[in-house]
Formats: sequence, structure tokens, C-alpha cells
Amino acid sequence: MGNFTHIQINNQLLDERTEFHLTSNELYVYSLLSISRNWRDKIITTPSTIHDMGHIKLASSKKRGVQAIKDTLISLRDKKVIRFTNADGELTDDFKANDTLLVELSEFDTKYFTQLDFEVFDEIKDIRHLHVYLAVFKWANSGDGTFGCTKSRWAKILNCSDSTVFKVVNEAVDAGIIHKNIGDYNDTGKQNTNQYRTTPFKDDEITHHSFNKKYVETEIVEESNLQYFTVEELKETEQSFNTFKNENGKDVFPVEKDYIAVLDLRKQKRKVGLTDFEKRVLRAGENRIKKLKKQEAILDKETFEMFKVVDRCIELAKIAIECRDGYNS
Repeated sequence: MGNFTHIQINNQLLDERTEFHLTSNELYVYSLLSISRNWRDKIITTPSTIHDMGHIKLASSKKRGVQAIKDTLISLRDKKVIRFTNADGELTDDFKANDTLLVELSEFDTKYFTQLDFEVFDEIKDIRHLHVYLAVFKWANSGDGTFGCTKSRWAKILNCSDSTVFKVVNEAVDAGIIHKNIGDYNDTGKQNTNQYRTTPFKDDEITHHSFNKKYVETEIVEESNLQYFTVEELKETEQSFNTFKNENGKDVFPVEKDYIAVLDLRKQKRKVGLTDFEKRVLRAGENRIKKLKKQEAILDKETFEMFKVVDRCIELAKIAIECRDGYNS
């Protein structure tokens, strides 16, 4: 006897490059058919039954909704994703709302599939959001579980315009159905592809663009638990790391206390974690340090060794912290 706790969807049905690629309506009806399997793994149903069991309606009235179900069943059959006959075993397009259909889900030559839990299926209230979720969840067990996707590819997956797909995907993000990591701008001036996942991205995984949206563009409580820095001092440090040139256009660089703050924040992050304000300050420091490390090394006139200024600053900050902590111990 079957014990079905999930809907099994072959990955070819989610791949926009295959002949089996399903629309949002087709994915939804296919999922309802999968749920309808009996203990013998058979599907005996009617268009009206499929309509009634679904928690998302395809039209504002039952009559139009059932017609949409009938049209979707035919399109699924035409794509060779399902097979169905009437109660007499005859192939037909001429069936009514309450006519019994015997349905089979097709087998595919590849065994890679995505498992959609019933609970997740029931919680999603928009068929396009369901489609978005499945497109992302398909990659859950691949690498770090992220799906990099452009707007134009989303449009092909959902079979809609760029403007519509932007709205639909962002709605799914806002609803917490999927999570987005916004692509940063690379050295060529182009924006990297957005990344998506069905589980949240951690602060140390998100891009600078996403970090700014979360912690800089939103109002956060400015509080800190650092022992040797006040909130005001940390605000000055954040400004120092974020300032590249002064009003005269001259290059500006962080000073020793700024590097000390970064090292203290790194240590506190490992031990007890950081407040949102502290996360923002640390990210500003890490981002500036990353950029400074790209600068070319220079020659030390005393040792005749090549070094990078940022590395020397960090080493001096470590020495200062050792002296400070030794003095206060």
C-alpha cells in the first residue's frame, strides 16, 4: 500500500528547455493528480473533483474553473505527461465535469525529481508562487542549494513577460516562499545574477547589495555590546570605512582604531554574535578591507620586502589589541 507524503515531480517538467516543461496551471493540476493516487497507485477522478479538492482556484466561478481543469488535462496529455481515458477505457476529448477519468502519470527516462511536501503545497496560495518555489527548490540538493536566475530566464520558466515575472518573483520573496540574494556589480560594471534559495541566506553569505538592503536601507536600533567602543565611535568607524575620498577629492583611508574595531567585532561575532548595528559596521569594514587587498604591494625600504598596506595595518591593530588586553588583564 502506498504511503504518499509528497508530490514527486520529474525535473524535466520544471526545465524550461525540455518538451515536457509545464506551465503554472499544468504544474498545479499535475500536483493535484499526484495527490489523488489511491492505494493501488491509480487515479480515478473527474474534472469537478479535481477542481473541488484544489485549494487554489483557476477561475472566479466553478464553471470556468472546471473548464480550465479540462483544458489543462488535455494539454498535459498532449505533452505526454499524463495519459487518461474515460470509464470505458476510451481515449476522448469529449468529457463533462462529472465524467469519470482513469489517469496515469507518465514515466520518464531520467530519474531526477523534486519532492514537494504536501504541507508546503497546501501553504502556497498562488499557482505562480508554487511554480517559483519548485523552480528554486529543484536545486536544493545541488551544491550550496542556490539557483542563479536572470529575469529573462524567469520569464521563460513562468512563460510570462519580464514585467510580470519581476512582480511574481518578488511577491514570492516578500511572502517568504523563497529567499533572494541580490547580485553585486562586478568589475566590468555589470550586475551579477541574483541567487535564490528556499532557505534563508546567512549574513556572511549575502552580497553587499543584499546586506545594504537589509541593514543600511532600513532603520535599525544602534546598539553595541563591544567593551572598548561606544556606539558613537563605531558610527565614526563605519563612516571611515565607507569614505573613499574627502571633499577635495583626495583618497581617504581607515586608521588604526578602525582596524581594531573590525578585529574586535570579528571576535565578538564568533563568541556571542552581533547586533544588527554591529553587523552593519563589520560589513562596512570587511568590504573596504577586501577592496584594499586588491591594491598592489609596495617595497619596504628597511627590509626590502614587498607588503600591502592593509595587511600591515591589520598586523599593527593586532599588536595594539594584545597590548590593550594585556594591560587590562
